[in-house]
Amino acid sequence: MAKKNEEIEGMFTLVGDPENPDLEAANPGKNSLTDRIKRMKKKIIKDDFEPTDEQRELAEQAYAKAQGVADLVTPTRVVLASVFMAALMFSVFALGFWVVPRDAVDVEVVYKQGGPGHVVLIQVHNFGSRPIANVEVDASFSNAEGEILNSTQFGPISLLAHTSIAGDELELIVTGESIWELYYIEITLDYDNYDGAVSKQSWIIEVGEYTFQTHTLDAERQWF
Repeated sequence: MAKKNEEIEGMFTLVGDPENPDLEAANPGKNSLTDRIKRMKKKIIKDDFEPTDEQRELAEQAYAKAQGVADLVTPTRVVLASVFMAALMFSVFALGFWVVPRDAVDVEVVYKQGGPGHVVLIQVHNFGSRPIANVEVDASFSNAEGEILNSTQFGPISLLAHTSIAGDELELIVTGESIWELYYIEITLDYDNYDGAVSKQSWIIEVGEYTFQTHTLDAERQWF
């Protein structure tokens, strides 16, 4: 009878000559890569983690604080806080606009073309927080050749803080002139500031290209 082949048990590796290999028992104490990865996962993730009493107490305190904050922050309170911040910022702006000592004078010029000719309207604004005195405005309307077609003088007057002034003496009307030409408006502003110093500035505006134009002429700002 043929002799039955003996079953080979265990783990073996091929060693020796490739043409005449032999089996050698593998090291039973050395784990496979899969076994080592599984063991590392067990160390990192523990399903049976049980927090201590101190850890539970800290977690409960953190949850209670977070819940308290969530209860306090409501949509109504968010809206009220936004309104309060807007009012605070407006108050700061108003404080600077009305209280901080400064001189801020503007001359607003409006030019119009119409059937009869040209109209110039002038208004003086004292946006400063202090009154100014001896305010004078000289205005003239001339053509491209330098010929003055009309002029006016206004003042002297005093102008309180945050007030404006206009009137017939701050208007120029020119009739009988072409509306297809360019013209020049010259403005001179002269006034005494709060400290008594004289401030004088002049501007020249080119008009006539459009039927309606507005210009704001800013005088030099002086603080404190």
